[in-house]
Amino acid sequence: MEESEKIQRTKDTAKLLFSSIKNGVGFDLWRKFDANLARELSLFFTGVLYSRDVIPQTQRELCAVASLTVLNRSHELRAHIHAALNVGATREAVAEVIFQQVTYGGMPVVVEGLQILRDVLVERGEWTE
Repeated sequence: MEESEKIQRTKDTAKLLFSSIKNGVGFDLWRKFDANLARELSLFFTGVLYSRDVIPQTQRELCAVASLTVLNRSHELRAHIHAALNVGATREAVAEVIFQQVTYGGMPVVVEGLQILRDVLVERGEWTE
């Protein structure tokens, strides 16, 4: 892949996945420590890995939600819940993926994941009791 294509794919994929996030994603922090490395990481993760078309983006993001729930990575989980919703996953599907992680991570990570899902929905103006 040409560098210019990778840059454009990075921009397009970042906009698709993360445009609804108000407080930024990891890139903003990475850049403060090492701008060149942050750029290279972003080009790989967003421009190459996240933009692959082997599986649909919705499926890719639901996989990320599952993994990050079990790993109890709340900051990244928040970002990928936004991304899942941005690419068409329903709130019910995201909640179900989180619930399914009880087998692998236990109820504490499920509760934490659901709290993060609720917070994201509130932030997006999509939470209804």
